[in-house]
Amino acid sequence: MESEQTYQQLCAKMGLPQSASLAAIWKLLCTDMEAAMAGMLPGTADELAAKSGKTRDEVDAILLTLFKKGVVFKAPKDGAIQYKLAKNIVQFHDASLLWDGATQEYYDLWKKVMDQDFTGFMKSLPDSVKLPSFMRVVPVHESIEPRSTVLTYEECARIIDESDQVAVVNCPCRLSQKNCDAPVENCIQVNRGAEYVIDRGHGRKITKQEAMDIIKQAEEAGLVHMTENRLKGNAICNCCGCCCEMFRLMEFTGKKWILSPSRYLAEVGEECTACGACLDACPVHAITLGDIAVIDADACMGCGVCATVCPVNVIRLNQVRPAEHIPQK
Repeated sequence: MESEQTYQQLCAKMGLPQSASLAAIWKLLCTDMEAAMAGMLPGTADELAAKSGKTRDEVDAILLTLFKKGVVFKAPKDGAIQYKLAKNIVQFHDASLLWDGATQEYYDLWKKVMDQDFTGFMKSLPDSVKLPSFMRVVPVHESIEPRSTVLTYEECARIIDESDQVAVVNCPCRLSQKNCDAPVENCIQVNRGAEYVIDRGHGRKITKQEAMDIIKQAEEAGLVHMTENRLKGNAICNCCGCCCEMFRLMEFTGKKWILSPSRYLAEVGEECTACGACLDACPVHAITLGDIAVIDADACMGCGVCATVCPVNVIRLNQVRPAEHIPQK
């Protein structure tokens, strides 16, 4: 009974106290002893040893296992390492789906959590509630109107070039959703993100050229670049509309603030042949066809995927939002 309460408390810490599927995920992921330790977080190893009555060596072993499973994260504090849980269900989803012990049952449970429980929670939020966007769209650089001012942190090439180290991991969303055949190993981690996944052993260190090759492959596959919605993120995700949790949440809840658009808006030239290539490629269904393709300015995320597939090259991205659109912290 006590262990059941521990798993429910861990669900509550992730914001979904009533989720039976999330409780099942915790049970697959953690032994009762590991779950109990996770429930004591945050804390340093010494603090957790005092709380649990275990030796420091025992605590270190449990924390290492939880770290490898994507349950705990490490952060420096007063000269020591503090261990803490994921800051939200999205971070827990992304980290724990890279667990080596993940099975199809585990993937299916995560699909239920995100499609039903988390989506239901987000949908229940009053329309007056607008939290900071989880992620921000990074436009395909080649599709930007040449006169636009492109900032360093909205161009994949410069984000990668200015990074200290780069790694790649499998896309957690496509691992669990499996709704398309887009490339899986193409979630790029930079700086602290790269350090984290390499330290866990679930990320592959790559060169900057390899990262740019992945970016090019993603663009050819019609994927959308995203990063955290702040000045400097630790990842560049390459997302599809059918698997990406951000796109799915936004579509199923109707809350557009979940994903922040880029500073750009697609514009179609008069030479458009209305072939429909952009209509099929748009991940947010922001395009309709008449005599030419028509962009819904309210729905467009400014990703530039439509421009990359246009066979007559008549779609460009124009800057419509100021630099201040991107949070500075």
